[in-house]
Amino acid sequence: MPARLAPAKVNLGLYVLRRRPDGYHDLSTVFLPLGWADRLSGRRADELVLTTTDPGLPTDGSNLVVRAALALRQWAGNPALGAALHLEKRVPYGAGLGGGSSDAAAALRLLTGLWSLDVPEADLHALALGLGSDVPFFLDGVPAYGTGRGEHLDPLLDPDGQPYRCPFWLVVAVPDIHVSTAEAFASITPDDGSRPDLAAAVVSNDLVRWRAEVTNDFQGPVEATHPEIRAAREALLDAGAGHAVLSGTGAAVVGVFEAEDTAVEAAEALPATCRVWTELPEGE
Repeated sequence: MPARLAPAKVNLGLYVLRRRPDGYHDLSTVFLPLGWADRLSGRRADELVLTTTDPGLPTDGSNLVVRAALALRQWAGNPALGAALHLEKRVPYGAGLGGGSSDAAAALRLLTGLWSLDVPEADLHALALGLGSDVPFFLDGVPAYGTGRGEHLDPLLDPDGQPYRCPFWLVVAVPDIHVSTAEAFASITPDDGSRPDLAAAVVSNDLVRWRAEVTNDFQGPVEATHPEIRAAREALLDAGAGHAVLSGTGAAVVGVFEAEDTAVEAAEALPATCRVWTELPEGE
């Protein structure tokens, strides 16, 4: 049965610049995909049906996978298109890792092939954006600098003009907390003053610069409301992380390590209430 992986992401820095007339916010962020991934499989069927390994996850029209399928079916102008989809849920949702958005992108890609549709990339990206600001990133899933709502994506390149490869070990800790995105946005004041060049800061691979510039505007307000998130981030720093920062609006925090043994020990030392993912440097 055809299948696609739906990888998680972390935000290496996130600036909220201004509120827009349409109610959204202009952002500046760096998206970095992870190996931590859900798996979506499917086959053609008479009806559109979704099952999942997570009994707490809805399988109706409120699920982004189903919404993606309905949007693609509407684009095709064929309401008879059906599929039996199954989602193996591995990435925590409501954690700032983009799990639902990635599942939606995987559904668009999977069903485009399953239904033998010739969808122009521009149309696919428009469908993705209609589902959520992060969904376009996951259509390609390569390190990218995101602006606008996060949907304007530029490939993240190193100083030699090559695709960026993160040289650090990453430990992602997810406390057992759900952070409301709406409440997170309501808790901050946008700042469109002089902000650092976030993409340049990340590709510098200078952890001193990362600590100063690769920051998340949501971190302070979210940690004030959810001290468990602050505790997880501080645990990473105490265990030797060169930097640790909130991902998205949380609850995930990502610790950055220069040495494998330090990263492994830090992951093992995190509270048992945290779900943990350890990522090798790219290319290793």
